[in-house]
Amino acid sequence: LHWLFCHATCTAQKLPKNADECCLEQFLQLALTIHDCVIFHPSFYVNIDQTNIIYQPANTSTYEVKGSKQVTVLGQHKKQAFTTLIGISAASDALPFQIIYCGKMKCSLPVMMSMQYKEAQKLRFEFCYSNTDTYWSNFDLMCSYVLDILVPYWMHQKELIGAPPD
Repeated sequence: LHWLFCHATCTAQKLPKNADECCLEQFLQLALTIHDCVIFHPSFYVNIDQTNIIYQPANTSTYEVKGSKQVTVLGQHKKQAFTTLIGISAASDALPFQIIYCGKMKCSLPVMMSMQYKEAQKLRFEFCYSNTDTYWSNFDLMCSYVLDILVPYWMHQKELIGAPPD
């Protein structure tokens, strides 16, 4: 197939010139919030991030037996991906994932008969469709994450450590 691995031709995003100043400012804001809001346990400090997972890149290449005369590639013009929203507390607790697919209906989501779907349910993963033409999170999905995943986690942690309900 005469494949060749190529390297990126554009530079990666660079840090701002005042990166140290930005980090210090963020640290001071967090310290003040933790102090003023009386965040007294690491489980109440949760870092959330999202990443996209590409399970079918949009390209014209694939693996095929060497010497093949015809190479068929499905989905050459449309990348297939989803976004995973991941949270972890300062107490090292991994929160359930929110997995976001492109689409406007429930049929955009994996079918319940998919491999490992039951395990994902046991881990309380939340499968969502974006209700848009992208697979990125949006305000409504962030609210869903807070209400369906983050708040129940915090309520459970309050019970475990005997924190007041408010």
